[in-house]
Amino acid sequence: MSMRLFSSLDLQQQSGEIQRAAAQAPVVITSHGKPRAVVMSVEEFRRLKTLAREEIPLEAIARQPTVFGPEPDDVLGYPEHDPVEAVHHMAKDAAAGINQDLVRREADRFAKHFVRGAK
Repeated sequence: MSMRLFSSLDLQQQSGEIQRAAAQAPVVITSHGKPRAVVMSVEEFRRLKTLAREEIPLEAIARQPTVFGPEPDDVLGYPEHDPVEAVHHMAKDAAAGINQDLVRREADRFAKHFVRGAK
């Protein structure tokens, strides 16, 4: 699939269309006919950060609904319904050095599920 081009004027007038296109493939925004920016889905951004072994900014991680009071336990949102998949994601992120402190915290929290279940 080829990248679509939109002008900076299009960005102002067709932001919804550009977001829909970016969900399918990265989109180039031009200014005076020259490429100036790339808009992409969050999933693609996270994939590229992971491939580059770079930390994924918290703003690019799916957030839980705002809860007033203590911080929600599940910060990174690993799939708890499938423990094997969750551990696989944690190990992959840890090995890549991505969000190490958060991965460690999530792994500790996740391990408590098994300790409680074993009693």
